[in-house]
Amino acid sequence: MLLLAFVLAATILFVVLRVLGNPVYSLISVGATKEDIAAAAARLGVDRPLIVQFGDYLRQLVTLDLGNSFTSGLPVGPEIVRRLNVTLPLTLLSFALSMVIAIPVGFFAAWKSRTWYGTAFSAVSQVTGAIPVFWVGIILVFVLALGARIFPASGFPRTDWSDPGAALYALTLPVLTIAIVAGSELARYVRSATLDVLGQQYMRAARATGQSFGSALRRHGVRNGIVPVISILAIQLSTTFVGAVIVERVFALPGLGDMLLSGIVEQDFPSVQGVLLFSTALVLLLGFVADVIQRILDPRLRASLSGNRRVRAAA
Repeated sequence: MLLLAFVLAATILFVVLRVLGNPVYSLISVGATKEDIAAAAARLGVDRPLIVQFGDYLRQLVTLDLGNSFTSGLPVGPEIVRRLNVTLPLTLLSFALSMVIAIPVGFFAAWKSRTWYGTAFSAVSQVTGAIPVFWVGIILVFVLALGARIFPASGFPRTDWSDPGAALYALTLPVLTIAIVAGSELARYVRSATLDVLGQQYMRAARATGQSFGSALRRHGVRNGIVPVISILAIQLSTTFVGAVIVERVFALPGLGDMLLSGIVEQDFPSVQGVLLFSTALVLLLGFVADVIQRILDPRLRASLSGNRRVRAAA
């Protein structure tokens, strides 16, 4: 299913790009003749039948070759790897900070769900999670960069990560932007999972045997509650990556977001395909890893899977 979903996504992406645009017109000058247009199409290879282009496209994917950019002529794969120096740290730092925010907030909102401040925590997380991530970035820039002048409003060091302090300083506002929205969304799931665990019979039975609330939660609640959260974490990490691509444009960071939007404007098919295919593969792999981890943590899922196999074999 993982491979089938990737092939389907790659096919849809190929078709949609060629229906919506023609890269030739972004490369020719005003007043170009038909001969100039035909020469540009032949140089890019878009004058061939679509089925031929699709066959070459699939052969490139099999060999992990994402082609060369139409505008710069550089290989797309190495360019994606280079820009991951910005996007990947931004994603991982934002995700880690969002968990630091979400776990205590979600647990506290569930633990104190019957109090006014527990309800207030839950309401604030819902409102914050509903704000578009780019709007949060604009607000933080206005307050902390233009107003207080604590952090830079945009940009990334030319020396890249050779000066880690300067790089982290440049990523501070983008990380805060993504973490506030992602942490608010994740806090709702943590609250829901915690409430479900607190209402289970095994928690009441553990308390009845004399265990403290904290001991019962550690010994019985955490393992049962973490299983449904694992899939949510995978989805949230994927969402954080997508949010990082968007936020990069707000803060003028030279990551995958800049590459994607530049490719869309210039109708650079290989660049757009490369970034979106990488994003798709990452999302699918995260979902796959989450499924595996869930089956490792929960014996019931392994028993269900083996039971289904035995039923199919008997049939």
